[in-house]
Amino acid sequence: MNMHYQYQCKIKPIDFWKLSMRRTYRSLVGVCNIVFGVAMMLLTVRFWNQAGDVVQALLFLACLLVPVIQPTGVYLKAKAQVAVIPQGTELSFHEDGIHVTLGDEREFIRWNQVKGVRKEGSMIIVYTDANHGYMLTKRVLGKERNEFYQYVKRHLNK
Repeated sequence: MNMHYQYQCKIKPIDFWKLSMRRTYRSLVGVCNIVFGVAMMLLTVRFWNQAGDVVQALLFLACLLVPVIQPTGVYLKAKAQVAVIPQGTELSFHEDGIHVTLGDEREFIRWNQVKGVRKEGSMIIVYTDANHGYMLTKRVLGKERNEFYQYVKRHLNK
């Protein structure tokens, strides 16, 4: 049976944001962020009444750093990333490899050139090297998500 899958990449800032936040909070940095956030809230509660206006403002800002300011900064960075990546890339996964089309440009990636595939939350990333790949979101994959993931894994293990 000669199966193939065809998708159009439609990456939104929220996709990069989710990926970045997921990776951050599954690492040591995320643990440090949580510890810092909880510590700042405890310090704020403990010293709020004794602190002057300036110190209260600083404590308040420090409490907002992890749950509000950092995620907002990550979102703004994600928005900038989406602005520079080409939109409308069409990916066609066949038995011989991946056919990539963007406008008039075409590229062919053999399965032995693909470095890996990974489920990251609601998306699947097909890596073409250690740091780059194609993100396919649940919105794009739909109900084929798990079937597609298994398809790619089978081709990588050949």
